[in-house]
Amino acid sequence: MPIAPGSLRNRVIALSTVWTVLAVAILGWLLVSQYRANAERGFADLQQAQLYTLIAAFTVTEDGALSGVPNLGDRSFLDPGSGWYWQVGLVDDNGDTRRSPSLAGSTLSRPPLSDIPYDDQFTRTFEIEGPAGNRLRVLEAEVQIGPGGEIALFQLAGNQSEFDAAIGSLARSLALLLTVFGVGVVAINAAIIVFGMRPLGRVRRALRAIHAGEEHALAGRYPDEIQPMVDEMNMLIDNNRRIVERARTQVGNLAHSLKTPISVLRNEAERGRPVEPRLVGEQASAMKAQVEHYLNRARIAAQAGGTAFRTDASEALERLVKVMRKLNPDKSFTLDLPERPVAFAGEKEDFEEVCGNLLENACKWGNGKIAIALGEAKDGFFNVTVEDDGPGISAEQRAVALKRGQRLDETKPGTGLGLSIVVETVDAYKGEVTLSDSALGGLKVTLGLPAARSLS
Repeated sequence: MPIAPGSLRNRVIALSTVWTVLAVAILGWLLVSQYRANAERGFADLQQAQLYTLIAAFTVTEDGALSGVPNLGDRSFLDPGSGWYWQVGLVDDNGDTRRSPSLAGSTLSRPPLSDIPYDDQFTRTFEIEGPAGNRLRVLEAEVQIGPGGEIALFQLAGNQSEFDAAIGSLARSLALLLTVFGVGVVAINAAIIVFGMRPLGRVRRALRAIHAGEEHALAGRYPDEIQPMVDEMNMLIDNNRRIVERARTQVGNLAHSLKTPISVLRNEAERGRPVEPRLVGEQASAMKAQVEHYLNRARIAAQAGGTAFRTDASEALERLVKVMRKLNPDKSFTLDLPERPVAFAGEKEDFEEVCGNLLENACKWGNGKIAIALGEAKDGFFNVTVEDDGPGISAEQRAVALKRGQRLDETKPGTGLGLSIVVETVDAYKGEVTLSDSALGGLKVTLGLPAARSLS
């Protein structure tokens, strides 16, 4: 299913927004929950400490009356309706009960013990509604304080409503802050995505222009994250263009090379007498050789620079030299290979055809010594040199020797296609063929071929 223009960008923005909202919500919940838990522990510890102070402040006189003036160090126990109260009374219900000034004559209620029983420390915690209508958290304990075993009921209340309001205020402030933060993050992400994808829009428009024939490459400079992709696409476009151009050239060359055999056969047919089988066979063989040659050139043109191939140059040369030694036992072959492996960025058949043609020429023209050397890869290329001790080729004849079908010595067997095939194949791989004098006294042929990238 095709993706509508802009939908990818919108989906990325939507995903970023959803993720940001979830992250901010979870972060806010964790912060508020952690703060509430810490605050509740602090609230409980404070009440516990105040209850111990309250218990320590009271005693029972000999006549059974409560005696004590507690000082809890907090003015909230003095202000009426503050939500912070204490109340102390004897359990024998003799009417002797003391209350904090903040209660202002009111009384703290308590739920039945059957609903909320004491724990093993004879304390319990519960919530009730206070005199001022606020919610109270009450810590209650029964403690024996009198010399006659009198038990007193101690109650210390804290303002739960004030505590909840503080937590709520923090939650609202935090929600506002995180909302602003989240909106900012979403806006920044959206801006980054929108502006970051603009170069892709430029690429799309440039590709449309190339398809329409208005441009031949992706022009302009792109961000560093996209430039490598643009460079690779330009290389692909250029490679495809070169493949088409080479294909046209090969088709033209094939048509031109077939004209002569076709003309010969046509002339023979128009003469009105039986055609010699030998002549037909020769021309058919020539046409077949031309078709096979240009089909092979077309294959190389389609593959060179396209799909990545790797050929172990050392292994291929060793195999070729081994074959040549068997075919030419009267020749002395020397093979020099580098320590590091060298890989040819092309098909094995092409490499063997090129090097095989050079070795055949060296065997044909050499007197007895043939030297082959493989150089190390450098700057994406490597060299192969083939030398012989034959008569060599003069500087004036070297350019002619590289042309298709040229034979400098008609006494030697062959078609004159060897070096031209080497040149065409090497050119298809953007390589180079150089002829020079050999230290052995004959011809030195140097091939510059593309090296495959290291796998390590």
